[in-house]
Amino acid sequence: MLARIKLNSSTSSEEAQKWAESFTALMASKQGSSLYHDFLQREFSNENLEFWQAVEDYKNNTKPKEMAAKAQQIYKDFLTVNQSSKKQQVNVDAETRSITLANIQCDNPDEHAFDRAQRRIQHMMERDSYQRFLKSDVFLELVNGTKNWKKFLSLSSSLP
Repeated sequence: MLARIKLNSSTSSEEAQKWAESFTALMASKQGSSLYHDFLQREFSNENLEFWQAVEDYKNNTKPKEMAAKAQQIYKDFLTVNQSSKKQQVNVDAETRSITLANIQCDNPDEHAFDRAQRRIQHMMERDSYQRFLKSDVFLELVNGTKNWKKFLSLSSSLP
């Protein structure tokens, strides 16, 4: 899953500069979100992004008949306390966890079931890991047009 995309060296510097404008701009870019995911995996802190992306997928790609099962799976993977899932639990407050659980336990959970939890996680990433990413060697080298970011991708692909 690491290094899933090939960065285009002729446009990467310009695109990377856009990623620094906002977390949303970074996530809107396949290259940006992939590189950010790889960065978080190297830090062993990718669970927040994986939760955020799972919710985006849930909101955008799930058929109404599949939403209840998908919502339960996302909750189990990322929000259940003392979980047995392979995924790591994200850090949200008890009230957010409770509201989200109520949202998904209704007969027909909608695309807004995880809004509060997703906003909390996004805010946390914007303040923390996104800021670290913007200061990282790989991002700065990419923005400055140096080619050492390819080394990052080759190192990332050797991670477990």
